[in-house]
Amino acid sequence: MNEKIFVQIASYRDPELLPTIRDCINKAKYPQNLTFGICWQRDESESMEEFADDKRFTILDYHWSKSKGLCWARSEIQKLWKGEEYTLQLDSHHRFLQDWDEELIEMMKQTGSEKPIITSYAGMYSPKDNQLLNVEPYMMVADKFTPSGTILFMPNSIPNWQELTSPIPARFVSGHYFFTIGKHCEEYKYDPNLYFAGDEISLSIRSFTLGYDLFHPHKTIVWHEYTREGRTKHWTDFDTKNKNEGVVDSLWWEMDNESKRRLRHMLQEEDNGIDLGIYGLGTVRSHHDYELYAGINFANRKLHRDTLLGKNPPVNDDSDWYVVPEQEFDFIVNIPDPLTEVLFIYIGIEDSDGTVIYREDLSEYKPSLNVKVKSTTEPYKLVYWPVDKDGNWFNRIDTII
Repeated sequence: MNEKIFVQIASYRDPELLPTIRDCINKAKYPQNLTFGICWQRDESESMEEFADDKRFTILDYHWSKSKGLCWARSEIQKLWKGEEYTLQLDSHHRFLQDWDEELIEMMKQTGSEKPIITSYAGMYSPKDNQLLNVEPYMMVADKFTPSGTILFMPNSIPNWQELTSPIPARFVSGHYFFTIGKHCEEYKYDPNLYFAGDEISLSIRSFTLGYDLFHPHKTIVWHEYTREGRTKHWTDFDTKNKNEGVVDSLWWEMDNESKRRLRHMLQEEDNGIDLGIYGLGTVRSHHDYELYAGINFANRKLHRDTLLGKNPPVNDDSDWYVVPEQEFDFIVNIPDPLTEVLFIYIGIEDSDGTVIYREDLSEYKPSLNVKVKSTTEPYKLVYWPVDKDGNWFNRIDTII
């Protein structure tokens, strides 16, 4: 296989950057076909000397105080694309399945689309012991609109994923994990004026209107570290203290406020006269096409019931967009003793459609759990699923509530 993959990584003061790169290379079937574009926003303790002479790497070296936010970093990386057939966008804290490159290219072909994007919230791993914490693949489900106009997403396990043999339709694109044709770097221009929040809904609607078809992978290929434990955050550094001392030029909330104004204009939630230029929507499909596909009414900030439940798109229903009221459920769950040492015990609650409406991973056994669930659907099934110290899943036990 001679198909090149351009790996895009934006890293901000992240001790997991080097382990991520090593694992990416070591688990690839064709590591010689990888090229890396890295926006390295570093402090004085970090080093990239290990890859300094590797011709596969182009490293943009910035002291962290010169950073302008996540989307600015990703915009800079895009400019490094040199015509590679495929591109993989990541954060700087990931682990990989063996032969991940071959797996993702095969998934692209399975979609039957000329411009597919394979994307989702990745699985979970623990940097402390380098353990992969799950095998089930996730879909991205819309949770609610925020007051600023962005949409909050959450990961849900894909129902019946063990029976799937190809990717499924998706509504949304994950900023920390998507794989697509390399030309996306040229067609989708990252808006460097977006700060952080809103990156994923921008990726979703702009890519869709540029003619890209969205898919979730039917198996877990990539794992992500979600806790941000041990990593300095951009918004922690770009505060009043550092600005007053002349360390940084901008405050994070100033960048964030302007970013969200641009996003609301692009989503057509408000007309504030901003000229987005090349950072606006595509022309292959329309804004309303995406609304009908995804089940989102941006102007009224409403979500279709199917969207909230994570049912496969498209919705194609122009009359049934509303926010389903949440109900509250409070009950005691009795937990079987695994009778052996475990990494964690997965406790999940699903509705009658198999949608996960509650999840908790217990790091130690307890005989019972007081569960409080807020959901638009009623709890139907309790899932008990322990994982041993090596990351292997025991038999899953389903109990009707």
